[in-house]
Amino acid sequence: MKRLTKILCIGLGIVMAISLAACSRGKEEGDAHVDIDSYTVGYTDHCMFENGATAYKIILPAQATESEKYAAQELSAIFEQSTGKALPVLAEGGAAAPFISIGDTDAAKSAGIDPKAQPLGNGGFVIRTVGENLYVNSDTEAGKIYGALFFAEKNLGYMYYSEDEIRYTRYDRVMLGDFDLAYRPSFDGRNVFSYDTLYNAETAVHLRLNGVSSLRDEKYGEASMWSTLHDMSNVFQLLYVKDYYNDHKKWFYLSPQYRDTDFSLMTDNECYTIVQKHSQLCYTEGYYNDDEGGMFDTYVQNLISYIQNEPDATLFMLGMGDNEYFCDCDRCKEDIAKYKESGVMLRFVNKVAREIKRWLKEESGTPDREIYLVAFAYLTVMEPPVRYENKQPVPIDESVVAEDNVCIRIAPLTNSNFYWAINDPEHNSFMNNSISGWRQIASNFSIWDYRVYYHNVVAPYPYWNTVKTNLLVYKDMNVIDVYHQGIAQTSGVPFGRLDDYVRARLLYNLDADVNALANDFIEQYYKQAAPYIKEYIAYLRTYYENHVVPAGYSGSVYTTVFTKEFWSLEFLLSVKNIFDRAYESIAGLEGEEYEKMKGRIDVESRFYRFGLLELYPSYFTKPQIAAMIADWENANVFNPLLQNEVRVDISTKVDEWKALLK
Repeated sequence: MKRLTKILCIGLGIVMAISLAACSRGKEEGDAHVDIDSYTVGYTDHCMFENGATAYKIILPAQATESEKYAAQELSAIFEQSTGKALPVLAEGGAAAPFISIGDTDAAKSAGIDPKAQPLGNGGFVIRTVGENLYVNSDTEAGKIYGALFFAEKNLGYMYYSEDEIRYTRYDRVMLGDFDLAYRPSFDGRNVFSYDTLYNAETAVHLRLNGVSSLRDEKYGEASMWSTLHDMSNVFQLLYVKDYYNDHKKWFYLSPQYRDTDFSLMTDNECYTIVQKHSQLCYTEGYYNDDEGGMFDTYVQNLISYIQNEPDATLFMLGMGDNEYFCDCDRCKEDIAKYKESGVMLRFVNKVAREIKRWLKEESGTPDREIYLVAFAYLTVMEPPVRYENKQPVPIDESVVAEDNVCIRIAPLTNSNFYWAINDPEHNSFMNNSISGWRQIASNFSIWDYRVYYHNVVAPYPYWNTVKTNLLVYKDMNVIDVYHQGIAQTSGVPFGRLDDYVRARLLYNLDADVNALANDFIEQYYKQAAPYIKEYIAYLRTYYENHVVPAGYSGSVYTTVFTKEFWSLEFLLSVKNIFDRAYESIAGLEGEEYEKMKGRIDVESRFYRFGLLELYPSYFTKPQIAAMIADWENANVFNPLLQNEVRVDISTKVDEWKALLK
């Protein structure tokens, strides 16, 4: 466990027991929709730790899995931080009570702990106190870890906020909580994609994310629900243009300038660059042609190979080229006129889905395996294949109604104003209509949404209006998996760690109070400076509402947000004043504690520093600009911002500022 920061809250366990026992008890086992963030637990008479000693131990199955071992190690380490005494971890068999049982122990079976008694989804858990013993189990490996962490949160005052902020509460006495809960996460697939979660598996697992590629070690539990088929799978994996185009040009659309290209002579990187932006499949070639060795047959056989080779995967992404092209052959144009581009795509996907369903039942040997084929609602295929009767969307015909093993992945990249809710009928009328239409077409959905300005990474993204509202929409749509797109190229984006924490907690428990989550993080992470960070966020929200939005803000991820029309000099100087007071609040700290807190304030101060240098250099003298640049560089040391827009190094912008001094 990575422990860069420890918060030791000194207190008496008995005080905690009395205060929590006075609160209402959480819902009983059998109701998997409890708000586990506000879940309160009464306490038994069994003392886990007192006078520097404990009789408790953690027991594991004789043949423990790596995840069970990891869950036990984490819980033992947390207990040590809370009491000064680690819990021994033992294989069961001779280990006498009292104990905490993790996983499929014989003791758990004897106590009637059955994690399959009700659906727990992907990462749910059962936790129950029986006498002086506690049992944590799940029908997933990750769920065992999450159950152990839940016990640590509720019984030991533990909380993981980020890689550099972990709360441990110190006790002189710890009483065993009276747990009786089975919990199912709000979403089965959970990915809050960012630099921090992508490159720090400990952060990802402690935030209960399961869709992050960093979680490859089996000790972290189940890997992603997704297969290795990615968003470009159609033209780069299932029917790789490099392998098939020369001999089967009818299978593909390529933009005119590349139609005579010999892709077989290219490297994969060279091919990918072209294929990503200039290629799609000809869906009608696959839909109307059933020849052996033809496009449909080849596509299905290649897809089956992925399904066979990835037996633990549930979601198989069919994808598309990341561009706004669509096949323009005569047959496609004729079908587009009847079904729209999305209908042409979905008719092909449905045909594939029916064949995969037949293969699973008759040939696979695993007829009960749950598999979804995932097709995009994105760019050219965002508009659903519906017509309108009495102003209500209905499928164009039965051929465009998604098969029950098809999942539509909605990715509103260019079609949304992310300042407003995804289904806001006034400000997001296109997406509201699109979602309404797709809900008439399909019953299974995945979401790929966005939370970053690609051209202005240093600007605060206004997610506060919609983060929970949109998730409630997704939940109502029967969304299987949520992917929150951040930026992988740099950490240090404005409020990045706050946003990761809040979104991750909501994906696991949508009943949580979003404001309570945010306030808790701010108080714990910014400490003395928390009042000023809250003041800044409130000011920023008000300014967006009263100035930025009325000034023509589009709410797009591609918004060029650093303009004088949006950010006045007076606003930026007012923000500077807030941060001056934030820095003053930590003036009494020393050494590493001061540097840590200064760094956290620095991260959020970079927006106003960047804005002044980028938009208003003419208001300052050259010596002042030189000092401002030096201050920027000093403020970009902790958790540094490496890019000011995606794939543009921040050093290029600093060089531009320094050129003003010549």
